[in-house]
Amino acid sequence: MRPYFSLPRRVASRMLRTSGRRAFTSADWRIFASQSFYSPAGRHVVARAVSVLWATCSPLRPGCLAIAWCVTLYAHASDTVTFDIPEQRADLALIEFAEQTDRTLFFSFDETNNKMANRLHGRYEVVKALELLLLGSGLSISTGTEGQLSVAQEPESNGETVVKKPRSLVARIGTVMTGVFVGSNAIAQSNNENSRTDGILDEIIVYAQKRAQNIQDVPISITALTSDDLDIFRMREPGDIAAQVPNLQNSGVVGDGVPVFSLRGISMNDFNFNQVSPVAVYVDEVYKGNPSFLSVPMFDLERVEVLRGPQGTLYGKNTTGGAVNFITKKPGKENEGYITVGVGNYSLFEAEAAFNLALSETLAVRLAGTWAEADGWFENINSGLDDGSSVDQHAVRLSALWQPKENLEIILRASAAESTPTTWGTKLLVEQQPTWFGVYGLYSAFGGTPLTEPTQAGLDFFETSTDLDAERSLESEAVSLTIGWDISHQYTLTSITSWDDGEIFNITEADGAINRANENRYFTEAEQFTQELRLTSNLDGPFNFVTGLYYSDEQLNAATNIATFLDVDFNLDGGLDFNDCLDPLAVAFGFPPSAGGAATEALFNSLGFSLGGFATLGCGAANSFEQERASVAAYFDGNYAISDALTLRFGVRYTDDETDQKDFNGHRAGSDGTPVLGTINGGSLDPLASAGDLSFSDKETTYRIGLDYTLGNDTLLHVSYATGYRAGAFNGGAAGQPAERDFVEPEELDSFEIGFKSMLWGNRLRLNASAFHYSYENQQFVDVDTITFAQTLVNIEESELSGLEVEATLRVTPNFIASLGVGILDAEIKDGFLDGADVAGEPLPNGADLNANASIDWEMVATDLGRLTLHADATYLDEVSYDIGSGEADSYTLVNAGLSFVANDEQWAVSLWCKNIADEEYATWFGDFTQTIGHAAAIVGAPRTYGAELSYRF
Repeated sequence: MRPYFSLPRRVASRMLRTSGRRAFTSADWRIFASQSFYSPAGRHVVARAVSVLWATCSPLRPGCLAIAWCVTLYAHASDTVTFDIPEQRADLALIEFAEQTDRTLFFSFDETNNKMANRLHGRYEVVKALELLLLGSGLSISTGTEGQLSVAQEPESNGETVVKKPRSLVARIGTVMTGVFVGSNAIAQSNNENSRTDGILDEIIVYAQKRAQNIQDVPISITALTSDDLDIFRMREPGDIAAQVPNLQNSGVVGDGVPVFSLRGISMNDFNFNQVSPVAVYVDEVYKGNPSFLSVPMFDLERVEVLRGPQGTLYGKNTTGGAVNFITKKPGKENEGYITVGVGNYSLFEAEAAFNLALSETLAVRLAGTWAEADGWFENINSGLDDGSSVDQHAVRLSALWQPKENLEIILRASAAESTPTTWGTKLLVEQQPTWFGVYGLYSAFGGTPLTEPTQAGLDFFETSTDLDAERSLESEAVSLTIGWDISHQYTLTSITSWDDGEIFNITEADGAINRANENRYFTEAEQFTQELRLTSNLDGPFNFVTGLYYSDEQLNAATNIATFLDVDFNLDGGLDFNDCLDPLAVAFGFPPSAGGAATEALFNSLGFSLGGFATLGCGAANSFEQERASVAAYFDGNYAISDALTLRFGVRYTDDETDQKDFNGHRAGSDGTPVLGTINGGSLDPLASAGDLSFSDKETTYRIGLDYTLGNDTLLHVSYATGYRAGAFNGGAAGQPAERDFVEPEELDSFEIGFKSMLWGNRLRLNASAFHYSYENQQFVDVDTITFAQTLVNIEESELSGLEVEATLRVTPNFIASLGVGILDAEIKDGFLDGADVAGEPLPNGADLNANASIDWEMVATDLGRLTLHADATYLDEVSYDIGSGEADSYTLVNAGLSFVANDEQWAVSLWCKNIADEEYATWFGDFTQTIGHAAAIVGAPRTYGAELSYRF
């Protein structure tokens, strides 16, 4: 949790002062990168460099330099250092070298950005390490009079000899650290003689293809959010990221902390907790299948990567829609940390802290935690009941990194999280009296209830009158072990072992009033074990690959209870008990009711109707079962450089999934919880008896093939075809009759995609775009019979989806950055039936035609004390349906802003923030049920919230 600004490195925040000392000579045209910046000599060197850059840089000069400032908190006590630098472009490797040694280092950006450095892993003396890093690169090393190291091009190379070329399609023009763009005295310039820029965009490094790469070199439609982005946008829950990712949406149907992602219109329609999403979520490369594993607030993260389209040839778990990767910060080799505290309206108090400790040269640990509390913002007008949508959560994560050998790295992570907020409430947006079949109006006339029809007439948008103020509960624990072993220079073996345990309890209602017309309880306790083995090549030729084996086993216990009219005395005997459920059922099935039920049946018969007409009302439709889902897979992803510009990419995956369901029971229960009738219990007279066990398996092979081509201006063009697969599933909501206990076929997806990635205007503009077309078969849908309310799980035969994403980031000036993201989607069912009706031509749920986001970051003032930065962002979501035939939620626009001040030494910062400045009224889920229960209901998003934060770093 950090304030509203992009945190550059500490050295970058120092104000540069020009000096009138001696003239700057050609020998001084190099990079200065060290804590010696704080010394008088260091300041004089930088001052001279800056003054000359301002005065003499012009398009006529043969090249220009980029400043890379690399700072650590403490100086090393010895010339022998433990290194961990991947093979990469030489300029980036030298930046990491300076960071890990805390040494003065000079080098020319133009001389190094088109060369490759070797991988450096292990403990070496500093000069020897630099020699190994640059061996065969055409770069030479020299030492200055004060011990500073310099890197320059070897004279015999004449600027042309490159012994080891990059394996990426093109050696891209790198960027310097964020600090280069802070203040008016810092200038970065490209090596184009005819262009001059005052600042370039930071390079974004991602791990989307299991290798560290510039995001511009990855031929996949991907959005990456850095640690600074997550803080600037105040993203606290996993679902918050949807606001800044084109064509990613999150439904609020199951509450905060449990995201229901839709990516390019691919989403899930069955929200029972035994299902897995077609959009896979990973934390540190560990697949989180069950929703109970995701009850973790976002804190101390390195970045988030969102990959669109089928992912299976590179990832442990196959997906149809895409993958969302949360990467936490791993332990480092420095002693450092931070503490952030914040307050806000609705009695918000939040705190986050992280402490990193290097215990030895080979062992480091990192402890991070977060805690937040806030009152609910959805006001309950009923006296004595809590307001809905409160916050009460805490989490902790302990990570340890051990490097016993230079070619072996072991990371152990353990985390725990708990959240117990007051459940959200339902907002009634449209009411057509009588609601809820007129039951309350009828029974109030007979004295069966003191209540009238459920209504929210006269209430404001952020007000409810519910009787339900219970707490939801989300708990999770996780342990993972990641081992990286460099078998040789050419091969790396990675093992990822994980264990997850989660528990989730949701209690909701749909009537939005003091009535108990509807009350739903969902409970799941799940445990998961996964193991992945992956081999990554680092070959010198044109061919490289990633291949692996994956195994997962998930076991869960689930229970649900969907209840209606628990506050109506259906048999008019003067009490609320199980007979109010049993008597209407008994009459409907021809069995004798209780004495009260018999009297009521006689009364109703005299009026021309029967108590049996109210069968299943006053009851809960309950179920419970155990489920085990096992998956075994093998995958391969390769690439072959046909030429320097053209690369062929191909992959294949084989998956074997097996799902078992056992000890299934479905029954009707009274308002007091007493089981009264077995519905799915094997025909036993015992309502709680179990039905027979079920099992099914799926075997599927999926593919990926693509080409990417780099133009002369370093623009990357990519085209691909891929297939995706989501395993079949059991109906976790079956409860009313045996026919509901069904399973559905696997989903299948054919994906066609074309796109480009470019850096323009001297690396000041990043412009990426992708267009896609999907053929989607057998999407899994819940089908509810509007007459009997029987719920089955079915397949929609075929749908088609097409769309486009465009993302642009522009550094307008060194101190002003603007970003824009746009997602366009056309998703339509081509063949399918629900509730006996042909739904061809209907739009797919959870897929808005248009969503967009925009943001600016402006460093307005830089003083001797620090920097004042303004951030503002906006998000637009078009009209969207959340179920077929249930209407559309209105479009909305949210505007947020923040103002932060960070000290020049970066030790402390303070920020003010406001979200939903306009107090926009909007829904995160919507359903139009006016034709059945007489109203349209919504789960509403948060109103205007605001607060302040104080952060201290050490």
